[in-house]
Amino acid sequence: MGNSMAADDRATLLELLVTLAYDHSPGAYVLASGKKSDEYLDCKMALSHAEALPALGRLVLSQIDPRAVAVGGLTMGADPIAISTAQVSAGGRNLRWFSARKEPKKHGRRKLIEGDVSSGPVVVVDDVVTTGGSTIDAIRKARSDGLDVVQVLVLVDREEEGGLDRIRAEAGKGVAVTAVFNKSEIRAEWERTRSLRETSQRCCG
Repeated sequence: MGNSMAADDRATLLELLVTLAYDHSPGAYVLASGKKSDEYLDCKMALSHAEALPALGRLVLSQIDPRAVAVGGLTMGADPIAISTAQVSAGGRNLRWFSARKEPKKHGRRKLIEGDVSSGPVVVVDDVVTTGGSTIDAIRKARSDGLDVVQVLVLVDREEEGGLDRIRAEAGKGVAVTAVFNKSEIRAEWERTRSLRETSQRCCG
């Protein structure tokens, strides 16, 4: 992928994350941990839109380890990332996607990992990292199923509670762990667009 296309795809995703996935309102949100937060970030709100998926797939594909044969992670945060990446790889690298269940199936083969991947180097992906728990869970499940995790790539790092560092400790030496965006970048763009909107309203309202 050319640098200009990658930049365009990144800009498209950033705009969607800012307008659809992020909000800032002091003390307005309660996290799963029970803590109050000034910020709301739900990547699924952005990634559920059709225009996000081609850009997402191309951008992630451009950063995938060349050894990888498949990409996936814990359902459902990883699913749109893995599926869109596999789709845009068709006719080239032909990556497969996989999805790690939170619990094994209760019937049939009682699979923990869904998808046609049983060995080889893989990339674990996730949409948002806070504590790193879901990504670490995916790494452990992939490895327990015989997969060789060679890279971890997350869409957004919330930059809280040392999530990326915890993932790096779990992944081990030689496994790159990176984020496409961080929350600071998304918040800065949200503030910039809000300022432009307020200025426009004052001038033209």
